[in-house]
Amino acid sequence: MDVQKVLHYFITKLVDKPEALVITQRATPEKMIYEVRVSSLDLAKIIGKEGRTFKALRSFINTIDSENRNDLVIDTTVI
Repeated sequence: MDVQKVLHYFITKLVDKPEALVITQRATPEKMIYEVRVSSLDLAKIIGKEGRTFKALRSFINTIDSENRNDLVIDTTVI
């Protein structure tokens, strides 16, 4: 399953500016890292109250691709 496509699908449903969404994938020897960059206006929506949305997304990607170790990083660079 393509984790990057699934993340893109779910995150576009959460944000107001889906055109600003950029998801990059980077492999390290230990894990696959997915970096998510969104508009500064949508940052709070991705993180969620007390980080709950972010934690749920992280758990979700590890569940759908349980064979590999995955991590989710939110880039706070203003777009």
